[in-house]
Amino acid sequence: MLITILGLAFAIGNQRETINRYRNNDLKYWYIKMQGQTSEDSFLRLDRQFQYRDSVTIIRKQVEKYEQLVMEQVERMERARREAEEAEKLKKETEYLKKNR
Repeated sequence: MLITILGLAFAIGNQRETINRYRNNDLKYWYIKMQGQTSEDSFLRLDRQFQYRDSVTIIRKQVEKYEQLVMEQVERMERARREAEEAEKLKKETEYLKKNR
């Protein structure tokens, strides 16, 4: 039973490491997308930064802020599109009412 518990503990630890690696890769992807640039030097610098927990925390906050700003921009654009459609609809209605007077 002890061997089984140790084996499962090892498997869980290994799986946790894999999940963290995937999470870091996702964060690296979003960071590079946020920066808008890719070069070998930027990849190497980013990999070095991920060796330090403080750097990862800072990068995570930057990416979260970027995503928040992008979502706000999308919402503003969507709101502007809806307002433009509503304005166009009202314009057509007024033109129709003027013609049918």
